[in-house]
Amino acid sequence: MLKMRYVLPLAVGLGAPVLACDYCSAEVTLTSELAECYLQRVDVEINQMLEANLPAQLINLASCDGVETATRGTSTLPGVSPGEKKPDLSFLMDAAGLRCLASELQTATWSPDPIKTFEVRRDCEAR
Repeated sequence: MLKMRYVLPLAVGLGAPVLACDYCSAEVTLTSELAECYLQRVDVEINQMLEANLPAQLINLASCDGVETATRGTSTLPGVSPGEKKPDLSFLMDAAGLRCLASELQTATWSPDPIKTFEVRRDCEAR
């Protein structure tokens, strides 16, 4: 019985999710323009985070092209009703989350939805 006490935590640890950042954003809502901007910057952001030895990086997309139309209000985005989420201009993620989001964005289709929410933890754990 003593051996089981040590095997169970080890077995549970092997099935742990890839994303272990409890304070990181679990989901990110983006437009196709913000997604494109993120994809252009993600490698630089990860490198900065690793060089600074940080556990997570704050991503700020406020200076990206298309921010003005994405944040003006949901009524300006065709096909988006006023009750839906607005795009995230900033979010906090660890390197695994940043890579997962990039992977999801590379395969995302934006038609007919002009805005999408990506559940990073769920999407990464599903792979």
